[in-house]
Amino acid sequence: MQTTWTSPTLTFSYIRLEDLAPISEMLAKETVCRWLFFGPNTPEVTQAYFLPFVDENTLALAENRMPGHFVFTIRNRETGSFIGQCALLAEDFSPGAYLVGYQIDDPFWNRGIGSEAVTFLVWFAFRVAGAYRLNADTAAGNRGSVRVLEKGGFVPEGCQRKYWYARGGYHDRLLFGLLAEEIEEEVLCTLDRLFS
Repeated sequence: MQTTWTSPTLTFSYIRLEDLAPISEMLAKETVCRWLFFGPNTPEVTQAYFLPFVDENTLALAENRMPGHFVFTIRNRETGSFIGQCALLAEDFSPGAYLVGYQIDDPFWNRGIGSEAVTFLVWFAFRVAGAYRLNADTAAGNRGSVRVLEKGGFVPEGCQRKYWYARGGYHDRLLFGLLAEEIEEEVLCTLDRLFS
């Protein structure tokens, strides 16, 4: 069963135990967690969150099936250096709907990696996972994430006012969605060639 997908510059692999250290280091940073409703985290908190995904992947691969949630590590294709993580988390009570998530380590910001990660997740969701819908959210002030989602084809669907309380203040939550029928087959065919 395939566990790694590549683009010309990046590698997306199912999360493994050895990925927890760099993910923990990234999510301990105030800069990375600025617009998140969680963090900065201790390594113990981050590992407690991600370890069930590692275990799920290990079991699914041993049974030659896809996991229920898709959590990926993003690395530089050429050097193998850690860049971030992205995920499709299955939504409760809506089989085929997934919540999109991504965090990029701060040395790699403003290089289009977030956009490429979301493009990969869109492709993976609709081509591999059989999704019918993707959900995404971001804090209202996170203009970079809004641009990434809009570039990925996501449609604004609403605002939940004062939804999150983090770092001493309330933050509005912007909601986005993307339906399978909103992605043209021609676009997916292009992405088939990109994510070999």
